[in-house]
Amino acid sequence: MKNKGKKIAAVITVCLLLCITDISAAVQKILSVDVRKVFENYESAKTAQAAFSEAVAAADKELQEMNNAMLKLQEEIYTLSERVENTALLDSVREKSKRESEEKMEAFRVQEREFRQLHQNLNKKLAERRDKELLEQGKAIEDATAVVAKAKKADIVLNKVPGTLYVDDALDITQLVIDELNSKRK
Repeated sequence: MKNKGKKIAAVITVCLLLCITDISAAVQKILSVDVRKVFENYESAKTAQAAFSEAVAAADKELQEMNNAMLKLQEEIYTLSERVENTALLDSVREKSKRESEEKMEAFRVQEREFRQLHQNLNKKLAERRDKELLEQGKAIEDATAVVAKAKKADIVLNKVPGTLYVDDALDITQLVIDELNSKRK
């Protein structure tokens, strides 16, 4: 009976050890990264943002120049319209002013269509460029996060979003990801 008790105790001990081993094997290493902070400190992203801002400024300048030309044309049309209405002028001068006004009005309509088209094209081009850059930067951030996660032997990396999740700072790999990204730039 005494042997039977020892055997049962040994079997229970082995079962407990197996359970503990299974539990520890099931525990996964989870880390966090603040993707927003990574993006803000990623040198290539900063460079791309600066270039994008310059492209936006150039597009704005082009649109403003075209708008100024349209405003000037509007002023000319207004001046010609005043001449057409001025009964003190000769009929020939008024008629000539009327023709010029109509021609300038047609030119204004053409410029207005061109302005709208240019505006749409620039917006589309800038949006496509921005989307492409964001995809490229997102992929680089994802790749750098994977490199750091593998080095840290992590099973899961969560995006640390302020206010929605608590993660101990010791598990945060944000700076390591930033360093990984920026080290490739040098």
